Amino acid sequence: MFKRTGVLTAIGAAAAAVILAAPSAVAAPTSWTISPTGDFEGSAGVTVLTDNNGNKIQCASSEASGNAPTSPVAGSPANLASISDISFNSPCTGPFSSTWTVSATPPWQIWGLDYAAGAGTNSTGQTTGEIRAIKAKVSGNSILGPCTFDVTGKVAAKYNNPSAGGSNGTLSTAGGGLTLTIANKTGGGCGIVGTSASFQGLYTIVNTASGQSPVISG
Repeated sequence: MFKRTGVLTAIGAAAAAVILAAPSAVAAPTSWTISPTGDFEGSAGVTVLTDNNGNKIQCASSEASGNAPTSPVAGSPANLASISDISFNSPCTGPFSSTWTVSATPPWQIWGLDYAAGAGTNSTGQTTGEIRAIKAKVSGNSILGPCTFDVTGKVAAKYNNPSAGGSNGTLSTAGGGLTLTIANKTGGGCGIVGTSASFQGLYTIVNTASGQSPVISG
């Protein structure tokens, strides 16, 4: 099913920079400010779904859209935004020249847990959180036969504020110790598929009306 080699070329360096960014101070805010609020769009290069056996499905690009509610948003953790639509280019690729389709079932939720001022890739603030309520169906066919399975759960995420006045705010999913659940495997090609998975991607987020990336502070 999935590739065991050749991982994350397009997003590897950027995702590594996000993971290694060390906040100078991290606090759990009781109120969050998002500016601007409203509809947003996200675009990513390569995304990778990796199961616990090391197998991979790689999609060359992904697009997302959603809405950030009127701020301030109270609570810690807090639901900062919802993803109303997310798509992955088709076909995605796996091992043995296999091809796959990843179909998401939104809404997904973006939650904020901690905020660090002066952190992140642009040193303008970083929010650590999770993408929750993830649901997707993966289906494909390879020399091993057809396979369909469901992916559900949540993943760790970080949002890096844009540079001042910029449109380069990024939402990354990498690390954090959270795994997605793989279930409802159907077909002979699912024989090597594991029971859990991680998801890696780096999305540039911009507000639909202004073209600028939202700034999140806590």
